[in-house]
Amino acid sequence: MPCVGLPTVRRARGGLTPVRPATSSQAHNTSFHREVNVLNPTQQDVDQYFERGYAILPEALNGDELAVLSSVCDELLQEPPDDDQGGKAHNIGKGQDRRFLRHRHQDKAALSGFVLGQGMRTMISPFIGATPHLFNEQFVVKGPKTGAAFAWHQDSGYVGFDHAPYLSVWIAIDDTTADNGPVFVMPRNLREDTSIEDHQWDAEGKEMVGYQGSDPGIPAIVPAGSVVLFSSVTLHRSSPNTTDHSRRAYLAQYSEAPLLDPATGAPKTFAVPL
Repeated sequence: MPCVGLPTVRRARGGLTPVRPATSSQAHNTSFHREVNVLNPTQQDVDQYFERGYAILPEALNGDELAVLSSVCDELLQEPPDDDQGGKAHNIGKGQDRRFLRHRHQDKAALSGFVLGQGMRTMISPFIGATPHLFNEQFVVKGPKTGAAFAWHQDSGYVGFDHAPYLSVWIAIDDTTADNGPVFVMPRNLREDTSIEDHQWDAEGKEMVGYQGSDPGIPAIVPAGSVVLFSSVTLHRSSPNTTDHSRRAYLAQYSEAPLLDPATGAPKTFAVPL
């Protein structure tokens, strides 16, 4: 699949510069210049998020933060695959091909410090509000050669009850390329449309599908440590990993207020204030 849209980026003195320009038929502004303290999003980042449903913070994590995610992920990969946590989670894993390493911040102090820390709050508050709550977190790993694709969906399509849109924070632990399963996003103006599309369960793919059209979306080809922020109502997908190495990512999701299941009154997953 040709890679269009977001530019690959490299670090330059005083910030980041695009390696190549964007070439999407859906015109959008991907130019940026970012100072070293990239955990503070710019107004341009915030505007793009609300106008297009996503924002990119290239190389936002420092070396220590990236090392925490990498080491915890590798440690968890030594455990046997558990596609649905014994029936307690969506059964969307595919063994070694597509693994979801879920809900481990409570027993990994370094991971908890990152996902609930002040740096994370600084980064996400402009997008989700002043009272962010951790709703969900998981590593997503696509195995080499056979790393499965993931169909178009909205994260809200998996919740199962009415709720306010929340924020998904997708972090590249490895460099993402056109061949190792990058995330693709479909732009949506969040000021005009926060609807949830009809989703259908694909039993063979083990996934919800919210769009079956021909739009390929915009790929986020970013270096390790970069952050892709998108709304829970932003359609997104990922392609297969056909390389010789695993593609690791970390997904943390935050709501402005606790997401409470109306059937039980309990949080859907977590409701941990930052």
